[in-house]
Amino acid sequence: MGPTVRVATATPAQLEAVEDKDNVWYEFQPGDVIPVQLGFLGAMEGGSREPAVFRAKQHFYFVTYKHAPMQISFDGKTFAGPNASKSLIAVMPRKDGQGGELGWVIYMGESGDPKAELEKMVESNKSSADKPSEGDKKEE
Repeated sequence: MGPTVRVATATPAQLEAVEDKDNVWYEFQPGDVIPVQLGFLGAMEGGSREPAVFRAKQHFYFVTYKHAPMQISFDGKTFAGPNASKSLIAVMPRKDGQGGELGWVIYMGESGDPKAELEKMVESNKSSADKPSEGDKKEE
């Protein structure tokens, strides 16, 4: 195992120390909140002006190499298979009716079934939206 850096608490010096290293294990622990700058290159270009934010739900690592693709580890010992990370893209009409927009979901998980995970999330959001909040209850 190469050097390990916990991203949420890393100092600039710690990040700089591993910048040119091989086999770096970037660690994420449950509850870590990480800003993410999104950028697109190739057939399309662009990115976010402000960082998006993600919150780690479980312990995992991004393992980077100088001359090989990044790997994901959920246990700090072994690497996840190819289905552990997928992009799901939905094309929807824009709210203003002027063309379409993309919903881009990046799945990363141990189940290897992004479609089932997305359906579970949508159903969970639907049921929480159907329940009245405290402010919605009528006084009798």
